[in-house]
Amino acid sequence: MKKTLFAFVAISLAAIALTSFRPNLAAPKLYPELEAYFKTIDAKQFDKAHINALENLKSNISFSSMDYPDYNIIFYCSENSFRSQVLQVFLQTLCFARKHKKVKAFSAGLIANEIDSKLITYLSKIGYKISKTDKDGKSAYEVRYSDNADPILLYSKTITDPSLPKKEVAAVIVCDVQVETDCSNLKTEFTPLYMAFPKVTATDSDAKVEAMVNNIATEMLYVTQK
Repeated sequence: MKKTLFAFVAISLAAIALTSFRPNLAAPKLYPELEAYFKTIDAKQFDKAHINALENLKSNISFSSMDYPDYNIIFYCSENSFRSQVLQVFLQTLCFARKHKKVKAFSAGLIANEIDSKLITYLSKIGYKISKTDKDGKSAYEVRYSDNADPILLYSKTITDPSLPKKEVAAVIVCDVQVETDCSNLKTEFTPLYMAFPKVTATDSDAKVEAMVNNIATEMLYVTQK
């Protein structure tokens, strides 16, 4: 009996030792151009006016593996053509890279418009692989960030779109309701967080668009870091 007990304890200790010294699995790989892009972004340089929303998202993303079957984040803006779309893309990309497996990102607008061509151009420039397709007769894009992940399907949609999740949702309004008065009409089922980014217009310079996208990258890096 003593020999059997000793053998059991020895095997258990050996198993614990092997588990303890097992190396961590490497983080999933993004395309090299995207890896290089995100390394140029300083996650500490986020907009301090967004701190409450960012800390809320960061906390929930961090605990998502324990507390949620899925943690869904929907970014809302006026037309779902640029800001909310790039937030969706960056958050989903970085959650994949940092192994927040239960976090899913979505976007929607007060109205549905076409995806802004400036967004597609810039995402392609920094390393996303994008192919055009269609969704219900409207332009859509498959956006790839890794060969080991499903593409993100980008298309403009309203807040009533059936593809949007109904449970475990964090709603984030990213238009300035004080400046864009139509955004005050955004009514979400869940109490929203607010992170205002300027609306991209046809007359905006490439430099202005790039600065805004980089600001979004900064904040999504911040909320996904461990």
